Amino acid sequence: MAINLVLVITVSGLLGLALRYVLPRRDRHGLAMMPALGVIAGSLGWAVSMWIGMDPQGLWGWVISLGLVLVVTVAMGLAVPPRRDAADAVLWAELTKA
Repeated sequence: MAINLVLVITVSGLLGLALRYVLPRRDRHGLAMMPALGVIAGSLGWAVSMWIGMDPQGLWGWVISLGLVLVVTVAMGLAVPPRRDAADAVLWAELTKA
């Protein structure tokens, strides 16, 4: 079971890293955000699937974990750039106010 968790964490991080280069506007968030979100979401999905009693050697734990990685990283990868642009605009207006 421990080796499966290590594999899920590794694959989740690599999937998050790959999604960083697939999604647009990657210059608007940090280098480690997407892989870190992938690791967190994959670990959480694996933990929940094991907690509800799924077989560690089965396919559904992987499907849940990697599906959660896809949903979370894509959602955050699309949500962060507009929010950062808005926050940057507010900060710029505040800093340049005479």
